[in-house]
Amino acid sequence: MIDEKIHRKSKSNKLSFALSKGRIKDEEIEFFKNIGLQVNFPQRELKCETEDFIFWLIKPQDVPTWVESGVVDFGVVGLDVIRETKKDVLELMDLQIGKCRFSLACDEKKIGKILYDKVYVATKFPNLTREYCSKIFRDFEIIHLHGSVEVAPQVGLADYITDLVSTGRTLRENNLVELRVLFESSAYLIANRSSFIVRYDLVENFLKILHKSMRRDTFLFQ
Repeated sequence: MIDEKIHRKSKSNKLSFALSKGRIKDEEIEFFKNIGLQVNFPQRELKCETEDFIFWLIKPQDVPTWVESGVVDFGVVGLDVIRETKKDVLELMDLQIGKCRFSLACDEKKIGKILYDKVYVATKFPNLTREYCSKIFRDFEIIHLHGSVEVAPQVGLADYITDLVSTGRTLRENNLVELRVLFESSAYLIANRSSFIVRYDLVENFLKILHKSMRRDTFLFQ
């Protein structure tokens, strides 16, 4: 069933995008600049509108929800968020920006020690962590935090953490050791499925812009 929001938007001649706030913002803007689209967010404003496009700057965790619901046609967000939220969106291409890794880490003092009892794993990504920990530990419990995951082992809240790692500096500063890389993440371009039907002409025009600037084999959806 085609989303009612898409029906309402189909009268608009502008495609809309949800971009991720935070660490990959500058790389997102640079990506669009490289394909010929100027995206500039005035200070403290979360909306940028051009002749053909509308861009919103929102929390990464909300991007898949906006795209799936049809509030916007496209989104840019990390693969980690896509997998964690499990929203029904089209993954169009890996933009090769915002690269990082999702890793399991623990206090350096616990390296080599065997934990026979249940282990506690602190994370901001409970779904992903549950998926991977089920393959590693026999008995574990997820401690869902919204920030400062790296201090959980220090205060005795958790034995392990999972988190996104770029340089590893934050782990080292908190005396943590990266035990295992669970998967590599980067920012993906995602799309609403219904937009490809109701707004196909506009979508096709945008994809042509991409194809002129990117190698075809970078597209996950042909």
